[in-house]
Amino acid sequence: MPIRPQVKQLGTNSAIYGLGNLLNKLAAFLLIPVYTKNISISDVGIFALFEMMEIILLTLAPLGIMRAMWRFFPDKTYSQKTIFSSAYTGIILINIVALAAIGSFYKQIGILFGLEINQMIMVLVILLNIILALSTNFLLSIWQYHQKASQYIILTVLQFISILILSSFFVIYYDMGLWGLLLGKTFVLGIIFIFSLFLITKKYMVMPSYVLWTKLLKYGAPFIFLSLVAPILTLSSRLFLRLFMSLDDIAVYFIAFKFGMLINMFLVVPLQRGLIPMIYSAGIEQKSKIIYQDMLFYYSIIGSIMFLGISLLTKPILGIITNPNYLIGAGLIPIVAFAYYLAGFQHFFTASAAIHNKTGRIAIASIFTILTNFGLNLILIKNYGINGAAWATLISYFILSLSIYVISYRLEQFDWGFKRLIKVISITLIIYICTTILNEIYQNLNILISLLSIIIFIVILKITQILGDREINGIKSIISKLGEISKRK
Repeated sequence: MPIRPQVKQLGTNSAIYGLGNLLNKLAAFLLIPVYTKNISISDVGIFALFEMMEIILLTLAPLGIMRAMWRFFPDKTYSQKTIFSSAYTGIILINIVALAAIGSFYKQIGILFGLEINQMIMVLVILLNIILALSTNFLLSIWQYHQKASQYIILTVLQFISILILSSFFVIYYDMGLWGLLLGKTFVLGIIFIFSLFLITKKYMVMPSYVLWTKLLKYGAPFIFLSLVAPILTLSSRLFLRLFMSLDDIAVYFIAFKFGMLINMFLVVPLQRGLIPMIYSAGIEQKSKIIYQDMLFYYSIIGSIMFLGISLLTKPILGIITNPNYLIGAGLIPIVAFAYYLAGFQHFFTASAAIHNKTGRIAIASIFTILTNFGLNLILIKNYGINGAAWATLISYFILSLSIYVISYRLEQFDWGFKRLIKVISITLIIYICTTILNEIYQNLNILISLLSIIIFIVILKITQILGDREINGIKSIISKLGEISKRK
């Protein structure tokens, strides 16, 4: 029995439209050997703080309006161009004013980050990058809605390659250090900004509507808090590490975090990009509920395989692409990876609240998670250092997914097939623990043992009939579909 067409479509959309975020994160990941081998460990710690500032501001900047556009596009009350123009104009103007206000305190921010006098102007460069990237993100959003896959892929790939090459060139050949990493991105984003502004003005801009803008903001604003959970949790851990630990410790945690969040880069965020438009289009009718249940199960299987791969195979890679100072953070990678695996579940659970326009309840769950994380970081980092930071992240994401599930269940009772999901997660953790013990005993065979454990995991799912013929055929179909996409690229 073949995979459901809707599930196959989710795989296709996730692969294409998650590409932009994936390549952006992948560029930062591939630059790890560049800055760990050419920049001091304390400067890497500062770069980690810079990156988190940029992520938080870029997450906050759209004010939830992009998700609101998806909700309003099917509404025939306003034209799609009016919806887009109202959203784009309002967001750009508000961000210019807000970022200018933040920029007036750049010296104070620099002191907070521990910058030297000649480095403080870097804060202004980061703020400039926010505006440049925001315009491009709006263009990519409208391309996604109109299914312009080729344009979407070309632009995101060009941005990825350009940032990677230019940043490496500045750091390695011109020995520009932190400036090289920042300016490499600024030059690329600046060129793309000019292109996106020209195209948006020419093809999509009409007279914006203030009334429509307020409606978009009312619906989308609560999603700001949900979008901010990930960056605030990450920034919170780094700020508390800065309070109790050294910049060297932040750098070690930063690199381990990069490896742990690979599951977020390659699975969770692409899934979100494909799933959200589908939810708004299909709604939550009974037929859709069955499809969402299938999607969640596939996510649990693929996520478990990725968790095992990341947790068991990245330590040797960490030793190759970084210097020995970073190896002490290898034990953090499985904790961070499992945290992001759990975080992926909340994207499914938000369906009910989003369709019922109860986005305020999602905001409450998000705020509760953020406040809880502050408390966890204060206690755990103070007592357990970087290990405490990783565990605080894991517990916080569990609380977020659980809270959103409870909220959505009260609005619409979904049968998510939790019995089957719990079996998958339990087997995953047992395989991980057993493999970790074997790797400690037979250290020369780590890679072989780890690969065999992943195969054994799949075999166990098949033997216990958790993974049936339809699911196996479905996975084969998804792989085949992704292969076709790769050939087109």
